[in-house]
Amino acid sequence: MSTQLALALVVAAPFSLISPGAVAGENQYPTITGELLIEIENDWTYRSDDPAAEINDLYPTVVLGTSVGLNEHFSLNFEATMEPVEDPTGDRAFEDLGGYLNIITANYDGETFSAFAGKFTPNFGIAWEIAPGIFGTNLNEDYELAEMIGFGGGFNFEAAGVHRISASTFFQDTTFLSNSVGTKRGPVRLSDGGPANTEDFSSFAVALDGEFQRLAGFRYHTAFSSLGEGEGSDARQLGYAIGAEYAFNIGDDLTISPMTEFVYFDNYGGTDGDTAKYITAGIALNFQNWVASTTYQRRDTKLAGLSSDDHVVDFTIGYDFDMGLGVAAAWRGAEEDGVQSEGLGLLLSYAVDF
Repeated sequence: MSTQLALALVVAAPFSLISPGAVAGENQYPTITGELLIEIENDWTYRSDDPAAEINDLYPTVVLGTSVGLNEHFSLNFEATMEPVEDPTGDRAFEDLGGYLNIITANYDGETFSAFAGKFTPNFGIAWEIAPGIFGTNLNEDYELAEMIGFGGGFNFEAAGVHRISASTFFQDTTFLSNSVGTKRGPVRLSDGGPANTEDFSSFAVALDGEFQRLAGFRYHTAFSSLGEGEGSDARQLGYAIGAEYAFNIGDDLTISPMTEFVYFDNYGGTDGDTAKYITAGIALNFQNWVASTTYQRRDTKLAGLSSDDHVVDFTIGYDFDMGLGVAAAWRGAEEDGVQSEGLGLLLSYAVDF
């Protein structure tokens, strides 16, 4: 099978579960809804203390999210992704692409209670998802608990607003789904070790999310995670997260959206005594179709008694057309592992709902 065909099958896989004729009208089941996001990004590191890191990387990212509604409360949900699955070692263009299914869940959603099971991303941290800018998630994406297998649920309640308590138990995916078609990225094996790579339900996360009636546009997030010891680990990794964002309007055309998050890890990476903390602070200004943002990320680690600190600063400006097309450009300044660098990014994106 050709790489192009294999990748196409991964992206189209959620649609194969139900025939086109099953897409029905309003209040008729089954239904299919979702979003297709296509991005083409060019990242150019034009200056670095390490000359080997002065490279240009041109690559696509395609994400297809699909929900198959079986009735008012039950659904099947999928997310397929195609992107580079290896880090660049030099200049590259549309290389090292792999496709994989990162979300496959069966869900029950009621008015106050919800439950799910399958392959999912546990609810821990928000900066890796909402921080603005092309480079706004370069560091905080470290703690996204992606591609876990397990189950969980949530309970909604009202107290001067709407709030949600959620919990899940899980382990790192080590099935064939941890591999990819096209360029291979795996599969992940139990012997690879690492937090949550246990093939048992010894890892869990709990979170409280909510918003307040008297503060429209504000939402908060607090979470705790405890990840089981994988092979080679000697302690459970414990994570603590607190974050918030607030979107408010000034007049009819201007929206200002600051966000911040602090995350702390004890026994970082499953090693007793190692620690890490992440700080993210960002702000986005939306004026009509224009958006400008800046984000600061900091990562402080103490590993085997040695301390290090990294940071990334992002400035992005973009324009979103009404038909779903977006263009953006960004500047990035960073220091990672003692190496300072500067770069430029260009992003072309297209999103369509169905």
